[in-house]
Amino acid sequence: MQSFYEFCDDHILCLPFASDIISGFLTSFIFLFALLFFFRPRIKISPQIATHVKSYGETTPSSWYCFKVVNGSFFRAFDLRVEVVQKIPVTGPEGRQNHRTILLRLHKDRYNYVAPFRFGEKSEYALWFMTTDNIAKILNENEHYSIEIRVIAKHELTGLGSVFVKNYSKHDIKNGTFKSGNTFEIVS
Repeated sequence: MQSFYEFCDDHILCLPFASDIISGFLTSFIFLFALLFFFRPRIKISPQIATHVKSYGETTPSSWYCFKVVNGSFFRAFDLRVEVVQKIPVTGPEGRQNHRTILLRLHKDRYNYVAPFRFGEKSEYALWFMTTDNIAKILNENEHYSIEIRVIAKHELTGLGSVFVKNYSKHDIKNGTFKSGNTFEIVS
């Protein structure tokens, strides 16, 4: 038993062994932090909702409300899903405020692949999500109502997913369409 204690003192509890363990944990932590920080999707959501009247292949023109999403990462994003909900504040039994949500219909709400951000003429990294639900009417019904967009995407290399959320009020609706590319400017 005495030899076991001597072995522990000489080999396990010695300074080089302890410093190797600590440096290994520190290196692993830094690598994991870098992996989680740098290798996740970077999605930007438009600060305003663009609205315009157009037919888009239908017989009669409709009012369209558009949200723009941009993949700001230099990597592709996979399994992009978008939800747009109406948030209605509801007071609970204890006086605390909750939100009831109503899902709004989108023309298309998922993409399997979104191109990475690149400088140039093509802007395949920027997508529009459109609905014909009258968002202006919904938001004007009550000043406490809001619209929330939720974007869920996975990173190309790691498969790490992220959720991006943006809330809109009735002051965030602007007539026009989004300019192409890495901008959220709305033009008439």
